[in-house]
Amino acid sequence: MYIGVNAEAGKKVLEEDSFSYACDCCRSGDLEMKETFLEIAKHSEDMEDFTETLVEWFYSGNWVQEKGA
Repeated sequence: MYIGVNAEAGKKVLEEDSFSYACDCCRSGDLEMKETFLEIAKHSEDMEDFTETLVEWFYSGNWVQEKGA
């Protein structure tokens, strides 16, 4: 589970929902977020690589991963 902190405080995202939540946020996010999303997609080798890279990038800021939740 990912737990939001700072600007994302109060939000929780289950591990199995982390990719779809990140995609939804990128779709409705600012220009920088949309451009980063497209860059990750462009440079990914396959869908698995894209998924892993997007989740790693998206949750690297205002999120803390809670293991075993």
